[in-house]
Amino acid sequence: MKRKIVYFDRFITVLLPMILTAWLAFKMSFAMMDVINAAIAQDWALFWDKAVWMIVYVVALFPANVLTAYAKTAFTKTALTRMKNDYVEAVFGKDIAEFQKENNAAYVSALTNDFAIIETDYVEQIIVLIQALVNFATGIIIYSLINPIILLVGIGIMLVNGLLSTLIEHPVKKHNTERSGLFAGYNSFLKEVLSAFGIIKNNGLEPRIRETFYDKSRSVQQKKYVIDRLMSFVFVGQNTLGSTVVIGLFLLVARMTMTGAVTFAGVVVIVNNIDKLIGPIYSAAEAFPKIRSVKAIFARIAQSLASKNRREETLDLPRFEEAITFEKVKFAYEDDQVVLDGVDLRLEKGRKYLIIGPSGGGKSTVLRLLRKYFDATEGLIAIDGKPLRDIKKKDYFARIANIEQSVFLFEDTLRNNLTLFKEYSDTEIAQAIRQAGLTDFVDSNPEKLDYMIFDNGKNVSGGEKSRIAIARALLNKADILLLDEAFATLDYDRAKEIETTILHLPDVTVINVSHVVIAENKSKYDGVIVVRNKAAVMTPKKTAKSPA
Repeated sequence: MKRKIVYFDRFITVLLPMILTAWLAFKMSFAMMDVINAAIAQDWALFWDKAVWMIVYVVALFPANVLTAYAKTAFTKTALTRMKNDYVEAVFGKDIAEFQKENNAAYVSALTNDFAIIETDYVEQIIVLIQALVNFATGIIIYSLINPIILLVGIGIMLVNGLLSTLIEHPVKKHNTERSGLFAGYNSFLKEVLSAFGIIKNNGLEPRIRETFYDKSRSVQQKKYVIDRLMSFVFVGQNTLGSTVVIGLFLLVARMTMTGAVTFAGVVVIVNNIDKLIGPIYSAAEAFPKIRSVKAIFARIAQSLASKNRREETLDLPRFEEAITFEKVKFAYEDDQVVLDGVDLRLEKGRKYLIIGPSGGGKSTVLRLLRKYFDATEGLIAIDGKPLRDIKKKDYFARIANIEQSVFLFEDTLRNNLTLFKEYSDTEIAQAIRQAGLTDFVDSNPEKLDYMIFDNGKNVSGGEKSRIAIARALLNKADILLLDEAFATLDYDRAKEIETTILHLPDVTVINVSHVVIAENKSKYDGVIVVRNKAAVMTPKKTAKSPA
């Protein structure tokens, strides 16, 4: 992650303007020196010639400085944009089951607080440090050309500056790491509080929430105060070192002037470029500890992206042709609780299956295995004879569609929530709307398909959300349709009507996990699978009976 953020391949766009600006400043300084020497010698022809060049360099410095400032801003924007894109891409590369077990407040904290710190204390500070090095090198070259002894002064300044930075690095890094952890907890608390707003108000929990919020907020601010206090010592050290360098340098130059080692023009140039020694000291002493301290933030981000499942998926699945099979499948969660044991099933293409059973019996686990959220602990799940665990997720997910009881809706138009931002014809959309029983809902809004849905469907009823999910699946034209309590929020007649539509979809394999069993439709399934006592038993269509 760290290597991707810096993008040194593009840093040349920042470095070149810096070097150009430094070169112009260098040329201007020695043009000034030539002007002063010509004036002292009363060589007016040389004076006007050098004065013109000095003015040219001064004028050229303005666009060069503007270009440098623009290059810094553009580089920072590009680096941060690509950094966040890389992070989000890595997050969505994780397994669904693994992601669901984690507290996603850590990802929110990374994308807000952690990357804000990386921007200000890493990316921007790298630019500051490089700028300081370029300016310092320019100052050293200028001073060395006037008198090489000053080069020794520059080396001494660099050594002292490096020592100061090293001393402050470790404590700043430690506190930045702790602050990042505090922010993750703070964001998690805010997310929980806002999600439970109604419970908090109805049960008079406001005093407790205010107290907890105060404690967490105070901890975050206290840690920021500690970091700022540490950095204040850096500033004091910088000021002390800077003042010492200025006094020492003036004494050295004065001594050299008295001995004739430096001319009056040389003194003017030295004074004019004193900021090229002092300024970089301040900048580098502040930037270097910040850059080093962010190392812990990178480690935290890398940890949040770490995936326990490193199995490489190698098989393609261009189409589903025959059947999904379970062969002696056993599954246990991480707490060693065995949910399924010795399950044998064959789910054929185009057939319709109903999975029923008691709560906690394992029917939802069967669906999670079919969704490729988990791999079987033992045994084999295969599709068209290929091990499901080895099939690429992208290929498999393109073959399936999910309809769940809890439906997520984007804050976008009804059209985009139906199509999930894919291209479909108006005829296809209209047919899916009709089959899912959404026609009345669409017609009731003047905006029709441009009706705006807000905040995960707060302006949409539970039944309408279910119908939208069903319409999505119908539009997707998937080979396999997986339903998880899809009819739980629908009235009986509407559920019966939609289930009938689904059961008549040609060439689509339907696997419906449901507590809601519609008697009139049960006989239309090709098989009823009862999951209980770690087993899954299929009753074929002709002899299907309700479980006890």
